[in-house]
Amino acid sequence: MKNILLFSFGGAFLAGGIFVLGPYQHSHFDPFPAKRTFEVTYSASVMALPGDAENLKVWIPLASTREGQTILDRRIESPISAKIMQDKVYGNEIAYFEFSRPLPSEFHFKVHYDADVSQKVSASPEVREDRIETYLKPSRLMIVNDQVKERAERATRNKKTLAEKARAIYDNVLQKMEYNKIIPGWGQGDTVRACLLGRGNCTDFHSLFISMAHAAEIPARFKIGLTIPEAGQGEIPGYHCWAEFYEEGKGWKPVDASEAWKHPERKEAYFGHLDTNKFLISVGRDIELEPKSQNGPVNIFFYPYVEVEGKEWKQVKTEFQFKNGNN
Repeated sequence: MKNILLFSFGGAFLAGGIFVLGPYQHSHFDPFPAKRTFEVTYSASVMALPGDAENLKVWIPLASTREGQTILDRRIESPISAKIMQDKVYGNEIAYFEFSRPLPSEFHFKVHYDADVSQKVSASPEVREDRIETYLKPSRLMIVNDQVKERAERATRNKKTLAEKARAIYDNVLQKMEYNKIIPGWGQGDTVRACLLGRGNCTDFHSLFISMAHAAEIPARFKIGLTIPEAGQGEIPGYHCWAEFYEEGKGWKPVDASEAWKHPERKEAYFGHLDTNKFLISVGRDIELEPKSQNGPVNIFFYPYVEVEGKEWKQVKTEFQFKNGNN
């Protein structure tokens, strides 16, 4: 019988006073539940591993306590012990596994979470000036070119405040993009493709929003995780991503343009309101894994990243389960 190792993680709010996020919360409606409590299980299997290979390395993104999200408990279930690492730019936590020959034919693991997500979050300090630059930099696919600059300039013309400019960009993305996963190439967060075709999924919507925000000198960042259904329990088919922009003195403001496109009646809710139905896995693009992978940064860090003898191994299956603590 193989040994099962369980690791626990208790999250806690940052120190500071409690407050309700930003001016966008002072609305005539409550767009999302004030608080949700749920369990999430992130499962994956690395399949068909070659027995004659010398080494196997696996990096798994780990959800952690961050803006509005509190991890009450985190348990990693695996046949070997994980090293808990953190990327140096965005602070994402990573479970890292390494095997030497002889490799197992398959590698299975699960991460179990108990989590709260609340619209009441701890006051966070201002983002340091040197850190703001991080959230104004393009990535390999989320770029700022002349077309993006021109589009951002047109969208934000005559807008005075940063919040007004961010809202104008949000409206522009909704007008110009279509949620469409038929044409190949969607899901990579390629700003050039989004501008050219005006089609894609949540990754593409928010890559365009962030690129335009950067062009307008608005700090913005990419987030990815899961949307937790209202049902009592079940399976979640895949990831969901969204964006945030930073307003000095007011903090990070969420934006979910793809959900607003699918649900136009909730357009106001998806700009500037913390959605307690979301479970955050990682922040940022071009994530530099720790320890470093052979093939450089990963474009988006949601699924496990696996290397066999320094080459990416793509035979990985994932499954996501939830249980709603509010039911």
